[in-house]
Amino acid sequence: MLRSVATCLAVVASLALVRPAPAQARTSAEPFGPETKKAVLQRIGEILSKNAYVPGVDFGKWPEIVASESQSIEEAKDEAAFTQAVNRSLRRLGISHIVLATPKAAQARRERKAIGIGVGLQKESDGLRVINLFPQSPAAEAGIQLGDVILEVDGKPATDLAQLSGDEGAQLRLKLRKHDGKTAEVSLVRRAFSTVLPDTLTWVDGETVVLKVHTFDRGYDRQAIERMMDEAKDAKQLILDLRGNGGGAVANFMHLLAQFLPQNTPVGTFVSRSMVERFVKETQGDPTDLRAIARWSDSKVKPARTDRKPFAGKVAVLVDRRSGSASEIVAAALQEQLEAPVVGTPSAGAVLVSVMATLPGGFQLQYPISDYITMEGVRLEGTGVRPTLEVSPPKFGEPDVAISKAAALLERARLREVRFQQASDAKF
Repeated sequence: MLRSVATCLAVVASLALVRPAPAQARTSAEPFGPETKKAVLQRIGEILSKNAYVPGVDFGKWPEIVASESQSIEEAKDEAAFTQAVNRSLRRLGISHIVLATPKAAQARRERKAIGIGVGLQKESDGLRVINLFPQSPAAEAGIQLGDVILEVDGKPATDLAQLSGDEGAQLRLKLRKHDGKTAEVSLVRRAFSTVLPDTLTWVDGETVVLKVHTFDRGYDRQAIERMMDEAKDAKQLILDLRGNGGGAVANFMHLLAQFLPQNTPVGTFVSRSMVERFVKETQGDPTDLRAIARWSDSKVKPARTDRKPFAGKVAVLVDRRSGSASEIVAAALQEQLEAPVVGTPSAGAVLVSVMATLPGGFQLQYPISDYITMEGVRLEGTGVRPTLEVSPPKFGEPDVAISKAAALLERARLREVRFQQASDAKF
């Protein structure tokens, strides 16, 4: 478990590796009730029986699984309660990338917005510490700063992250402890705010940079990434920080890989239903042997095509338990292809290709269509990326030990290469 529990009070993308689904017309909004529930469940059943695919997973069990939640589904009075009940059933399938979103959550993802006050929080003994702050959010505009501790919410002790959630337009009164130890009170109103956090490039010293990439979802900015890689081109060492990056679009992670690897470098295999069927037909092989299927297939995942030259220096990667899907593919690819050290905690182990389907009433279902195997035969789903060096995430205000440890590993690797080269030159 994470030693520090951090949650963004926004709509945070589920661990996702997403390919665009065919456009579907959205059903006009209707009052939520039994008919909507029935239509949503029927459509989920159709999708799971015909479209969803993960090797070895029996989606035919869905009717039996969802029946076990029938009472809570029937008793659900609103969209949120209904969604929670359905997701409890979906989790029993034992895989990632299968989740139902409410109409509001689906809209927030499309618009890259959320309803709330715009902070990320860490539970502490006397309150909730602000460890992340979304620009131009209600919290930022009210003068809340990183490091502030929320002591009270509407006059009650701040003990639960859910205390700050609620409907748009609702007012909150917060009691804060500021950096100087003094207390302050602020009033703010929940509203929509952008959940996009800009990626950053930070120079640790004259030779080492840290590239922080927050997402591969809709907030991923290819032009900004390329500008930062241009700035970093003379660095000897680059630390790619994927901590908290829950994944996103296939095309975006392929774009990032192109900044580090030649474009023809294979990094893994997406294992789909059609690939497994061809494998069985042509080889009479075992349809559950994913490593054999991946070795057999000549269809490989590769970096995006580009005229840009890959970064020439040494690379390390930072991950944690919130690093999921596309982040895990990138980390594993750099670990295998560049022998890049990975520092942090084991990643989420949630690596399936998924698509989004719009359901009746504006609900949205994310469901998987392919598995993934790395070039060294590792199935990341359920396993994740194992760090070269495990380092616990820092609490707010503590030094970020993962960055210094990663820099030290890269420096030692560079010095070993220098000594090896010197020894080789001496022989001649």
